[in-house]
Amino acid sequence: MSKIQIAWLELGTVGGLGVILVLAGIIITIAVKRKNDLCTQKTNGVVIKYAFPGNGRMYPIVEYIVDGKFYQAKKRFCGVKLTKISGFPLHMQPKAYEDEKGWLHVKIGSIANLHQYAEQLWPIGSEMTVYYHPNNPKKCYIDRPISAGFTAAMFIIMGLVTIVLGALTFFLIQHKL
Repeated sequence: MSKIQIAWLELGTVGGLGVILVLAGIIITIAVKRKNDLCTQKTNGVVIKYAFPGNGRMYPIVEYIVDGKFYQAKKRFCGVKLTKISGFPLHMQPKAYEDEKGWLHVKIGSIANLHQYAEQLWPIGSEMTVYYHPNNPKKCYIDRPISAGFTAAMFIIMGLVTIVLGALTFFLIQHKL
């Protein structure tokens, strides 16, 4: 295989991966925006339990009723910012809160009672607003529209970086001929 063929193969492989990443970011953005635009109906839901998938993450599970049928949904966040507290004396108290941009902040020590934090944030039986798709009530978001900004941006940025690196490598290989 000649060097020019290797250069083209590298560009196609690395550049193609970059294009796939950019397209994934765009698709995520479009899908989230579409879901948010279609969820036009509003109802009240009730916190019935919590989910603790690990690594400081916690979510309220909200039950809501549409046309006499019960649905459950997990509240989503833009992301979870976990801060681990260690050392003595502890200057920061363990706590959890949600900021105005939709990020869940969890500050924990070596021993953390996430259930207690969840109960403080979203007491069982408390109401939350659920926005749902009128033709498919399973599709919903709780309290605020879902944002895929960070995730989609990371896919797009990493894709563009991959494309640029692929192009640079292609030109470097060509100039060494």
